[in-house]
Amino acid sequence: MRGDIKPGQIYYTLCPDDPKRFRSIRLHFNPYTQSLRPEISNPVEGVPPPELEEISPVLLQRLMKVPQSNINY
Repeated sequence: MRGDIKPGQIYYTLCPDDPKRFRSIRLHFNPYTQSLRPEISNPVEGVPPPELEEISPVLLQRLMKVPQSNINY
């Protein structure tokens, strides 16, 4: 990734089981948890568009582990 991550920005990641396919990832800001949540598309066969940046697999994994809510039970 070249720069900072931003809400609403769209990135891509290559599918680990088939490098001819990729998924687009939109980062959505959740105001209730004050965190970014990835919205991940179904796999698409082809080459990612040049205007999309590849997201780091480590960063994507961290974003997916952010709690969904701050509710204490």
